[in-house]
Amino acid sequence: MSAIDPSTVPNVLDASLVESLGDSVVTSASLLETTMASACDRWQHLPEVFDVSGAEGAAAMLDPARGAASEFVTAMLEARRVLSDASMNTLPALKTRRDALIERIATVNQQHADAVSASEEATSAYWAEYRDDPDSDGTSAAADDRSRASDALEAANAELSDVRREIEQLRSDIDTEESWIAGELGRISGGDVVRGAWGDELHTSQTFWGEADAAYPGGPVTRSGLAEHLRDNISDAVARRIEWLSATNGGAAQQWLLAHPDFAASVGFVDPERARHLFEKFENESVRGEDGTWYLGPLATLLAFAPAAIGNLNGIPATVKNEFNRKTLENLLEGDLTETQRSQLEQLKKVLKDAKKAGLDVSLLSLFLNTTDDWSPRASVGFGDVDTADQITTLTHGIATDMSSLGEWSDSATNLKSNLDRLLGKSGSSATTATVLFFEWESGDPSNVWNIERPDAGAERLAQLLRGFELTNPGGQRNLGLHSLGTTAGTQMIVDNPDLVDNVWLYGSAGVTEETAAKLEEMIRNHQISVNVTHATDDMIAPIGRWPVSEHPVDPRTIYGVDEFESDGGVVDGYSDIPGGNYGERTEGHNSQASTEWYYLIEDLQGTSTSTGAPTYTFTMDDESVGYLDPRSQSFKQTVIDLIHALSETTRAR
Repeated sequence: MSAIDPSTVPNVLDASLVESLGDSVVTSASLLETTMASACDRWQHLPEVFDVSGAEGAAAMLDPARGAASEFVTAMLEARRVLSDASMNTLPALKTRRDALIERIATVNQQHADAVSASEEATSAYWAEYRDDPDSDGTSAAADDRSRASDALEAANAELSDVRREIEQLRSDIDTEESWIAGELGRISGGDVVRGAWGDELHTSQTFWGEADAAYPGGPVTRSGLAEHLRDNISDAVARRIEWLSATNGGAAQQWLLAHPDFAASVGFVDPERARHLFEKFENESVRGEDGTWYLGPLATLLAFAPAAIGNLNGIPATVKNEFNRKTLENLLEGDLTETQRSQLEQLKKVLKDAKKAGLDVSLLSLFLNTTDDWSPRASVGFGDVDTADQITTLTHGIATDMSSLGEWSDSATNLKSNLDRLLGKSGSSATTATVLFFEWESGDPSNVWNIERPDAGAERLAQLLRGFELTNPGGQRNLGLHSLGTTAGTQMIVDNPDLVDNVWLYGSAGVTEETAAKLEEMIRNHQISVNVTHATDDMIAPIGRWPVSEHPVDPRTIYGVDEFESDGGVVDGYSDIPGGNYGERTEGHNSQASTEWYYLIEDLQGTSTSTGAPTYTFTMDDESVGYLDPRSQSFKQTVIDLIHALSETTRAR
């Protein structure tokens, strides 16, 4: 464990500066009061100079302004009271704690350095005695010395961890006190309503979000929009909460998490760069035991009480995500669940077990309970080493799909990887691949099919996952395979993040927005991405998502520059020595996998959604149909060949 850097101790606002600000507020209040009194006095004397018929009411024209000024002076004096309390009590107390911590750090660091040195010396002495005579009294005494030195070092490490927790507690307390001061100031009001001469309120605003030029020469230029501000605020707030959870006691952590069950779903929105630095900081302050598990430090605390706080971060190693998310899975299965939740989590557990049994490197990349509708489980699963693979292909689903479909989707993902690896090996290539199932988003049901809200939310989550891959595996090619409404979400993500994806395959698209279509065409023209699209003749469902009333009405096949590939059955060149041969079956409907659901025959038109007017259907058939990503299908086999070709091509400059 490394020594503590004193610069990591948070600074406390200088109380003298706050006191000075309070004095300035009082001075300003006094000046305002004096100036307004002088203005009113002069105004009252105007009739002595000017006698204007019909202007008898002019004497009262400054009354609203005088009243507002009086209210504002009162508000400023109240603000002075809050600032005075902070400068005399709150901030000095925090400063005293900080100074004591700085002193303790110097002591603890020295004790730790001494313990390290003593442990090294005792270990060297032991082995010297042992080499001379393993059974001698000297060896026995040296072993005792080494044991005592090891205990002392462990105690020194524990002391370092305690100080680090105190630092984080101080950081949390500073944030809390500063927020309290800001809240107290924010509640002060008076004199801030501007009124005209006749008492009517006047309103003006220069507040704006988005890109804007300077309001005056040399002034600031705004480049961040509302979405960016919200994303940054969420990222900062969640990261601070994770730091608090890592430093607090288990009881407080569990109590807070019970009161905020949606927290785990928010962790993925921490900026990946910040997530990486946060994890590296925790890692440097934590110690693994002989069995490989974290037993000391912030990671040990989080693994025990809040594993989702680490497991759902993007931008950290997949092995770490997997370790913490499997602990989350274990905790969830031991808790109270609905029948549906338990069934879906057991399905996830089976997928992980089956993949390991098949010899695959499988990682649970995220796991949380969805907050949108029914608290259903959501996850992402990686097959292969996503941190080192030369090519990462992420697959995601369409509408009305949840974790109950994870098993059949995992068949597609694992078959995609195994067939890629088999053909690459046959060609003599040493390239490695990984496939990922992205099941983190709530795609809704057919009543949502025309709306963009859920695809937008899915796009944000997908972007975070891929930004994480960009950090942990910057040289890897990043591709997407998208089905149905997933094509709406995925293409939205691509145009919002033009450098995240190299190639994309769209199956039975529910449509893209007009703006997305235009941006995709521009990206294709600039060689930023390769877009491949297929639509089966038997697929009567996908066009419903593109009806004129839809917010995403554009068929991606109409975008100039896309490559359209077949899914109606046929021979796939290059697909040889693979089970099933090079002939691919036709896709029989809209389904993504081998299924008896979502077939193109409409068994029952149930009506329309009362909220959106969208149609709601039930689709069934007697025999198992071939889906777009069914390993038997032409579209699946063509995707395998295309992915192999993509490995040898450079779609965009890295």
